[in-house]
Amino acid sequence: MVAMRYLRARRQEGFISVIAWFSLLGIALGVATLIIVMAVMNGFREELLSRILG
Repeated sequence: MVAMRYLRARRQEGFISVIAWFSLLGIALGVATLIIVMAVMNGFREELLSRILG
């Protein structure tokens, strides 16, 4: 993978590796947050529909 080359950089390219790790962490955190919010909203929707329809 191309990304692994940047994540495991040599000593002289260490700063790029740090930036790559922060980017990867930010993307993973954003995706996890989006999945959790969508699950909660779906649960609220189903609860609301079940209360309205009976």
